[in-house]
Amino acid sequence: MADNLQTQIVSAARSRFRHYGFAKTSMQEIAEDCGMSAANLYRYYESKQGIAAAVIKTDLTQLYDACQEAVALAGPHVAAALTALFGASIDVTRRQIKQAPLLFELSMAVTREMPALRIQVLGEIRRMIREILEAGQARGEIPDGDAAERAELILFAGAPFVMPWLLLNQPFGDPRNKVAPLMHCLVAGLTAPAPTASP
Repeated sequence: MADNLQTQIVSAARSRFRHYGFAKTSMQEIAEDCGMSAANLYRYYESKQGIAAAVIKTDLTQLYDACQEAVALAGPHVAAALTALFGASIDVTRRQIKQAPLLFELSMAVTREMPALRIQVLGEIRRMIREILEAGQARGEIPDGDAAERAELILFAGAPFVMPWLLLNQPFGDPRNKVAPLMHCLVAGLTAPAPTASP
């Protein structure tokens, strides 16, 4: 029962934040949308910031799901899977910027104020990259190596595709057409023979 009420609260808050923004939404309004008193609402969430964090976490779950689905549809090749992963991240973020700009602003604010959430997002993307690399190693597509270390480097190189403020401002131009060339370049680096030591 409590889980259902929390889901209802998050849904009502998300709708309010999307249409009116965080600052112009009150706890009283969220409570009324859920058919409860503000005092009862505080039993489930201590603050409006707590509800905002729950809203953003729900949106992040949708991002992760979209990335996983894109990777599954991309086929087995490492470069294609990585391209699909980062492409899905760009697409989901762009869609939010266009369709729900107030929620996007809220997302930026919450992740700025909650470093643990930002670290969690990067950790989830890193985990997906590592799984792609491990599958590629198991198939013999790329040579064995430290998948965790490689995933960290690929995430670092792909940061413009997952950092919302970079996707909003696009300091490097349209990132979408740069994903595949960068991923092919990185995978080519993984498959290149190791340099030999000079005598």
